Amino acid sequence: MERIKEKIVTQRDLASALKSGNADVLSTPIVLAWMEETASELAQTFLSDDEITVGAHVTLDHLAPAWPGEKVTVVANLVERKDRKFSFYIEVRSAQKLIAKANHVRVAVKRNDFKHEN
Repeated sequence: MERIKEKIVTQRDLASALKSGNADVLSTPIVLAWMEETASELAQTFLSDDEITVGAHVTLDHLAPAWPGEKVTVVANLVERKDRKFSFYIEVRSAQKLIAKANHVRVAVKRNDFKHEN
């Protein structure tokens, strides 16, 4: 099973804007956030309303730049589901190249266990 999302690289997504580097290219933290967003949405389709997933592990290779204004596609594939654990293989691609790939694990938890009470 897979989930696909399209994103456009904006100025706020750049490494230079996030201070994660000096280059005016898609930053690794944003790549990771987009991957987690896509995987989380896919995992949520298996869960009840009182459950969510949290990120537990990621191995990410950021292989090529993406430029401001460039459209990229995030594809999350569910590789395995075992009990509360969801394992994904995720790619971020533009029309011409593989930008990043990752193996990512999410774990299902009770939503209320992750609510902060003041």
